[in-house]
Amino acid sequence: MLNIGRMAIILLALLTLVYVCVFLYWRAGIRERLEEDWVMEGRPGDRGDWVGQREAPKLRWIRRVLILLVYVLPITALSVFVYVTN
Repeated sequence: MLNIGRMAIILLALLTLVYVCVFLYWRAGIRERLEEDWVMEGRPGDRGDWVGQREAPKLRWIRRVLILLVYVLPITALSVFVYVTN
C-alpha cells in the first residue's frame, strides 16, 4: 500500500510539472498573437492592458482544458488499466 502512495505522489508531481510547462507554453503563444494583433491594428493606449483584458477569458478556458487533459485523463486511464489487469 505504501508503494501505491509513493507512486501517486510521484505521478502527481510529474503531472503538475507537465501542466505548468504546457500552460506557460500555451499562454506565451496566445500572448504573442494578441500582441501582434495590437500592433497590426494600430490601437492606441497601453498594450499590456489590452492584451491582459483579451487574455483573461482564454486563460480560464485553458486551465479547464489542461486540468482535464493533464490530470483527469491520465489518472482515469491508469485506474482503468489497473482495474482491468487485476
